[in-house]
Amino acid sequence: MRISIAHTEGLGMLALSPFRVGVDVERVRALDVAEVEAPVLTAAERLAVRALPEGPSRTAAFLRCWTRKEAVCKALGIGITTDLTALESHGWSPGPAHTTTTALGSPRTWRMADVPVPEGWTASLALPAGADRPPSVRRLG
Repeated sequence: MRISIAHTEGLGMLALSPFRVGVDVERVRALDVAEVEAPVLTAAERLAVRALPEGPSRTAAFLRCWTRKEAVCKALGIGITTDLTALESHGWSPGPAHTTTTALGSPRTWRMADVPVPEGWTASLALPAGADRPPSVRRLG
């Protein structure tokens, strides 16, 4: 079994899967998205996030992009050691999305999806696109 663990203020997540898996969770908090978006968001993500009014909805959209990217990096086993702007999260889409990355030298396609969490947090899960069984995800906290 493969595992991935994530935590933030007030909430933790544990994902178990027979496939490579990544999970990430963030507390939605006041954040100046304009200050932190450049090294994280692709051009398409910036357009989608900036189209939202400043405040909680823009912050939540940014954090959805962030958690999807971090989940993929965890599933790859590299953490955030790669250029995040090279990874398209499709964070404007509330449903599952696919992305392909060449981190570690070989292309691999990942399925990213939101994980249900209480209001005030956002969480994402990443699995190889061909994974045929859902992982077990547990909320801790």
